[in-house]
Parts: sequence; C-alpha cells; structure tokens
Amino acid sequence: MFTSTSTASSIAIVIGFLGAACAASAVLAAGQHGWDNCGTRDPAGEPMQDRALGYDPRDPASSPERAVSGYIEMIRLETKDSDAPLNRGAKNRAKSDLDQIIVYYNAAIKRDPKDDDAYFHRGLANFYNGFLSLALADLSQASKLDPGYAYYALWVDILDKRSNAAASRLPQAISQIDMTRWPAPVIRLFLGQAAPAAVLEAADDPDANTKRGHICEANFYLGEWALRQGAKADAERLFRMAAADCSGEFVEGPAAAAELKTIGVSL
Repeated sequence: MFTSTSTASSIAIVIGFLGAACAASAVLAAGQHGWDNCGTRDPAGEPMQDRALGYDPRDPASSPERAVSGYIEMIRLETKDSDAPLNRGAKNRAKSDLDQIIVYYNAAIKRDPKDDDAYFHRGLANFYNGFLSLALADLSQASKLDPGYAYYALWVDILDKRSNAAASRLPQAISQIDMTRWPAPVIRLFLGQAAPAAVLEAADDPDANTKRGHICEANFYLGEWALRQGAKADAERLFRMAAADCSGEFVEGPAAAAELKTIGVSL
C-alpha cells in the first residue's frame, strides 16, 4: 500500500515513516489521490507530490531516506536487546520524529481541513506512536474525504481489526471504489470473496515495474490476511518476502518488517 516519488507498538513505528513517499523513499503507497501503486499517477496527470511522513522537499535534512534507515535500525536493535542503550536512543529518536511528524501534519490540516493525505499521514504517525483511536479517527477522515481511494479503505480495515471492531466497513466502502482496478483483489480477499491465489494471479501485469509493485503489495496484504486466520508461519513467510522485495517507495516493505517483529521473529 502504502508510497511513491514524491505505512501499536514501538516496533510498528517503522511502517509509518516507511510509509509514504514513492519519489523519495517512501512507504505509504497510499497517500495521494489517484495512486494505484507506487510511482503511478492518475490519468489526469496531476504533479506527483512527496508523500513521505513529515518530509519537506525544501529541507534536505528531513529526507525520508534518513527516517527510513533509522527506523529499520531501531527494529534490528529491538530484535537483539530491548534494554541496550543504543536501542533506547533509537526509540527516543523515533518517538521524537513521530511527534514532529504529527505537528507537521497538524499544521497541514489547519491550513487545509480537507487535505485527506495529511489526515492519512498523521493517522499513521499516531498509529505507530501508540494512539490507535486517534489514528483510526484520522484514517477514517481521510477515507471520508476521498472515499474512492482504495488504500485508505484497506488501512482503515487493518486498524479496525487491530481495535477489535465488531464489523468491517469495507462492504460499504466498495460502493465508491473502482473494483475493476488494483488493489480491488486485495479488498475482495479482506471481504472473504477471493482466495489468496486469486490475489497473486491478479498482481500480474505486462509492465515489469507495475507487476513488481503489485506483488510487493500482495505479499504484505496476504500476510495480514494470514495473521487474521491465525496462520503465523504463512504470515511470517509473506512478510519476509514483502520486507525483502518491496522497494523503498512502498510502505508495505517497512510495514512487513515491523509486522515480523510484532509476531515475535527477527528480520
């Protein structure tokens, strides 16, 4: 899902930062209007914008690549020694960066209360900062502002599941989503209307880059589905593939790395 040129434990922090900026080194393959997958723009040809969490193209110091590398290192440290001084330092930096990202998008939303992308990024930052209810409110608002953007609906469903919601909102969401285009097969999987094999089959595409992106996303969401079914071994295998194969502009790669930690395995 989740970025392109332009994602509540401390471990999950990684996804949020890794989740947004295809053109820079994103990770949020789902933060802007009209994106099918990382690096693709809608037919309207609107200029591609950076979707990295907190990334300001005017400030080289805020490079998303820098944030991503830091969070990956944090995960690696946590898998070794949760009490190590370096690990505590990484956690503190991650917490500080998440706080700054939230402030960044607070300002963006104040400037434009209808900026769905800002709600999306702030929601991920809140999620990985441990504020699930705030995250869900933000992601729900992003989906409300752009109900046709499929990735918003997918991430709302993921957070709904994490919060033990009684019912999925996907059945209502699909009425405004183009279900003839990717990632519709993933939505059908989450709705119980398609098998995992059908998702992988649908990920195929004559364009090599598009196919690579679809497979990256498919592996991550299939991993999420496997977790829902209690199939931890399958989830681990799929998350490992997503973590290894997703390029830097997809949020699914870092998200998969974070999920591996949450299920108790190292990278």
